[in-house]
Amino acid sequence: MQKNDRTHFILSPGRLRRRDNNLYFDKFDEDLSVCATKILPINAIDEVYILARVEIDSYTLAFLADNNVLLHFFSPYGSFRGNFFPNTSNSVNKSGFVLLQQLRAFDDSVKRLYIAREITRAHILNDAMNCKKHGVSFDISPHIAALEGATTIAQIMAAEGAFQKLYYEKWNEIITDQKSFKFTVRSKRPPADKINSFISYINTRIYNVCLSEIYKTELDPRIGFLHEPNYRALSLHLDIAEIFKPILGDTLIFTMLNRREITAKDFETNAGRIKFSNEAVQKIEIKIIGKLTEQVEIAGQKLTWRQVIRREANRLKKCICEDAPYEGFVWR
Repeated sequence: MQKNDRTHFILSPGRLRRRDNNLYFDKFDEDLSVCATKILPINAIDEVYILARVEIDSYTLAFLADNNVLLHFFSPYGSFRGNFFPNTSNSVNKSGFVLLQQLRAFDDSVKRLYIAREITRAHILNDAMNCKKHGVSFDISPHIAALEGATTIAQIMAAEGAFQKLYYEKWNEIITDQKSFKFTVRSKRPPADKINSFISYINTRIYNVCLSEIYKTELDPRIGFLHEPNYRALSLHLDIAEIFKPILGDTLIFTMLNRREITAKDFETNAGRIKFSNEAVQKIEIKIIGKLTEQVEIAGQKLTWRQVIRREANRLKKCICEDAPYEGFVWR
C-alpha cells in the first residue's frame, strides 16, 4: 500500500522476518507457500499495522524493539487487539522525572480535573465545529455549562456522554446516504451496523496514531486523566484522541460517505460481523495517511497533523511538569 507516513500495513497472510538488519515480508498463497517477498527498510518504518494472519518470531520482535518500531494487531474482523510497544534502552520514553510528575498530577484531584475538563471542552468544541461547517445547528451551551459544573471525573464523563449522544444524532443531518448509513445508536465490540463499523475503525486508527506520537515524547501512555487507567493497559492516548477524533476521524467519515468513496458495497459480513473489504481498507488508509501528512499552520509553524498531535502531547507534558496553563487544541 502507498505510504509516505512511515507507516506500513499488512493486509495479506504471510511471515514478517529479520534478515541482514532489514525487515522482510513473505506473502503466502492459499496453500501457505511463499508467493512473493518484499523488503521493508527498517529505517523507513515507525509502525506496522497487521490486519491479516502473520507469523513473526522473537528475533524479529527484538529487532523491531531495538529500532523502536511499534506493531498494531487486529482480529480477522478488523477489531483492534493490541500493540507491541518497545521498551528497550533505545526507547525514547525514559524520563523518571516526567513519570513522577505524571503520577503526581493524576493523584492531584484538582489538577486531574482541570486537565480532564480542558480535554473534554476541546472535544465538544471540535465536534461543534464539524456541525457548524456542515450548516447543522447545535446549541452546546448547556453541555459546556454541565462541564463547568462538574466536580468529579465521573461527572465530566457524564457531561461528555450526554453531548456525544446528541452529536451523533446530528450526523443524520450531515451524512447524505441515510439508507445505508443512518445513525441510530453507538455500538461497539462488535459494531452493529455499517456506520458504527466505520466509526470504530477510524477511532481505532486515531487511538493508535496518538499512542505512536505519545511514544515519541517522555509521557507515559499508561496514565490518562480523563480515562481511568484501572485495569486498562494504556489510557493517555484515549484522552488525546478525544481532541482529534472530530478533526481527523469524523471529517474523513463525512467526506468519504458524502463523496460515495465508501458505499455499502465496501463492507463484508462474516459470521454475523461487519468489516471492510481489503480494497476498502486501502482506500481509507490512503485518505488517513494523506490527512496525517497534510500541513497546517499552527502558531506560525507549518506542521503535519501527526506533529500537531505530538505538539498537543508536549503541551500536556508542560502542564504536568511545569504547571503551565493548558487548553485543549481546537481547530477553527
